[in-house]
Amino acid sequence: MIDTEFAHLHPAPDHSLHLVLPPAAAEAAIDAGWAEQHPIARLGLISPGAVMVYAPRDAHEADIAADLVRASYAYATGSTRSLRAET
Repeated sequence: MIDTEFAHLHPAPDHSLHLVLPPAAAEAAIDAGWAEQHPIARLGLISPGAVMVYAPRDAHEADIAADLVRASYAYATGSTRSLRAET
């Protein structure tokens, strides 16, 4: 993540995302199988909430990925927001 970037989408054919979530939300996304911790975050060089979200394969997964992006934006802007139950 660079400067104030909270998320970015990788181009085709990958379509995965990097984003920063509150640590508890990142842990929940990882536990649910939607994401993995960014390798640099594992080294402690960036926020522990930095994750790589797997590319969605269908509309349901796209909704979950979009919700994670919204949660990342809320975290970056200091808003309070909870993740949906599906994640």
